[in-house]
Amino acid sequence: MLDDVSITIADSLSGESLSTAHSKATIPSYASSFDEANNISELPAPLREPLSAKYKHSFAYATFKERVPKILLDLIDSLQKQEDRIIEKYGSYAHFELRRIIWSLNILRNEVLENKPFKYFYDKTPDSLEWNSFIKHLTNRERNQWFSAQWLHAECYLYRRIWRAFQRSELLKDFDYFGQKKICSARNLVYLFRAVLKGVSKLKRSRKDFVTMLKLSLWANRCDLSITSDSPSDQILHTLKQYNKHLLVDQSIEVYRLLTRDLHSSVTPAMVDIILDNAGFELFADLLLGAYLIDTRLAVRVRYHVKAIPYYVSDVTANDFNWMLNFLLNSEIPEFAHLGRKLRYFMKHDIFALYETCKFWTRPEGFRCMRQLAPCLYVQLSFSALAIFKGDLNYRKLLDDINWNSTTPFPDCLGGFLPTSLCALRCIKSDLYCGMPNCLVDLLMLDNPKWMCTGEKAVIQLAFKKRP
Repeated sequence: MLDDVSITIADSLSGESLSTAHSKATIPSYASSFDEANNISELPAPLREPLSAKYKHSFAYATFKERVPKILLDLIDSLQKQEDRIIEKYGSYAHFELRRIIWSLNILRNEVLENKPFKYFYDKTPDSLEWNSFIKHLTNRERNQWFSAQWLHAECYLYRRIWRAFQRSELLKDFDYFGQKKICSARNLVYLFRAVLKGVSKLKRSRKDFVTMLKLSLWANRCDLSITSDSPSDQILHTLKQYNKHLLVDQSIEVYRLLTRDLHSSVTPAMVDIILDNAGFELFADLLLGAYLIDTRLAVRVRYHVKAIPYYVSDVTANDFNWMLNFLLNSEIPEFAHLGRKLRYFMKHDIFALYETCKFWTRPEGFRCMRQLAPCLYVQLSFSALAIFKGDLNYRKLLDDINWNSTTPFPDCLGGFLPTSLCALRCIKSDLYCGMPNCLVDLLMLDNPKWMCTGEKAVIQLAFKKRP
């Protein structure tokens, strides 16, 4: 074992499930006193206000009371299991650095459970000053604790704190602590990759086939490593029509019309940006979508955007993107190797581009702040004909984590953020949504009050920007 704290954790969990151990740590009387001490409200989150864990019946509350402590325990357990492999790669001193990292993660977990104030960053990374300024602003507004802060701010801060624990290490600064999970997830779904690749190999330029590819990319978002983990069926292409009953808003035809009829000559031939979400199968589906856009001349260039640090367990980093390309290229499966060579050609000739890593994607602010905080990125997106935002976190940042009325139109919720036409492909995994038909949310709530946290429902929404 790596340290006394980790031994204690391992011993406490032996012979019982993680959920059992956690329930013992948070018995009802403790939960009640915790809620009282931290001003947790029984009321629903008010409309047009940011989501926050201070509302007991919100998914944000469940996130910091249950999910985040489990994510941190799982990470500690993963590091312990990988210790021998890490030492083999980085040397014997990595053992001591792992001890310090796990100690830091345990401290972080206790801070979450005890609702401690956010700490400032004292590392030398370029964004520390920006983060500290942001935390000071939260402190002045008394929103600098896990259960009082805006949910988006607290979660982004969490993953920045995890990253800091590794940045203090000399040997493990560049170690992707979620990497093994992402790689195993991809390798375990080779059968699915193969079935999907075979199914899309003969698709042509048509509205029907474009919608198929867009919905494949959408439903691939259902599976991640932090909320949902069920693998899609290898028959996913044949069951897309069945998924339509779970598609609450579907503007896929409008997206096709945008790429084929509505583009002004100033942005044609079209370039499409895809802001990625999860590694593994979803990244594979997003690469297939990009290849389809190029092959059918719906676009002449596709740019992919990734996270700068390991993020939200399964989010794509540059290493994940390049790993997937090499995995396909070096595969003994002929279809994979062929696709790998095609993607390598696209990358070599700048038909595909991995956009330079930008820290803005891991900042806590919503996208309405992009023009101010990342003006170059905003301008680059404005050159594109369409920006596709994948997944729940990107959707939350589009809406600035505001609890909008469910029927408020999607474009009205963007806070003025519209560098180009935007398409959101999102499997719903949090209690935030907009642009829904009248009464739909009420009907869903009657059927299942937690429907919005399962990833079972989805939306394809478009905000169109008129070109001069």
